[in-house]
Amino acid sequence: MKFYNFVCGILRGFSKVFFRMEVTGRENIPDEGNLIIVANHKSILDPVFMMASVRNRRIIPVAKKELFKVPVLRLILKKLEVIPIDRENPGLSTIKGILKQIKSGRILGIFPEGTRSETEKFLPAKPGVALFAIKTKANVLPMSIISTYRPFSKVKVVIGEAIDMTEYNTRKVDKKEYQGIAQNMMDVVEKNYIENKNGIKK
Repeated sequence: MKFYNFVCGILRGFSKVFFRMEVTGRENIPDEGNLIIVANHKSILDPVFMMASVRNRRIIPVAKKELFKVPVLRLILKKLEVIPIDRENPGLSTIKGILKQIKSGRILGIFPEGTRSETEKFLPAKPGVALFAIKTKANVLPMSIISTYRPFSKVKVVIGEAIDMTEYNTRKVDKKEYQGIAQNMMDVVEKNYIENKNGIKK
């Protein structure tokens, strides 16, 4: 935990100095309970902004397994307990590991698009986040990261209110519904993004 707090302190300083990061909606993050944060993904800096934005809980990020091939980066990611995932075919052990982390009280921070969008448009959501939310009955918070990602520009991080998952927690959900449920989550992220992007120059 000390290493995690140390790293987050560095990330907050970096985000404040180089991107004038502004965070709204921290009060929507509960101090306990199963929780997933879903965010848009347009830059390799998005995990930095996500981790720097959350102060009252520890985030367990999910990252593509390819990042673990870089020796120094692999060491840091393991120290932070980042979960490596095969985006095309996540194994059962990986899924179980993610579910365990959510149930342990840590926040799952995930980018449902699966990869970075190279344009202003959002990519379709992958179904995995719906499985994680339903299996753990977790609250789901939308996080919109709004920035040009240019140094000394501004980044807005908007943490919205919990997405209502009551319908899916009170009935049996068919696996075929997962993609649609995940997309509904990302639609909220996109809505908050559009409503708050004023002041961020292209």
